Amino acid sequence: MRKTYAYNSIIIAFLLALVIYLSTESTVLTVVAFFAIAIGGFVLIKAIENALYKGVNKAVDAAADAIRKRKDENK
Repeated sequence: MRKTYAYNSIIIAFLLALVIYLSTESTVLTVVAFFAIAIGGFVLIKAIENALYKGVNKAVDAAADAIRKRKDENK
């Protein structure tokens, strides 16, 4: 199981919700913003992590294939 940084979106959402509350003093807007930012941020960060993971796997596979091909040519 890999480590994920998606849970950091909760901290970011809390800080932004605090800023929103201090500027508007609206509790409803603060709660809505908190959940929207937390859920949206989690999904966005998780999608970026998955894309990077797939890209790194393809790069490792390509490098391994190139090394294998080069060793086969030298035999």
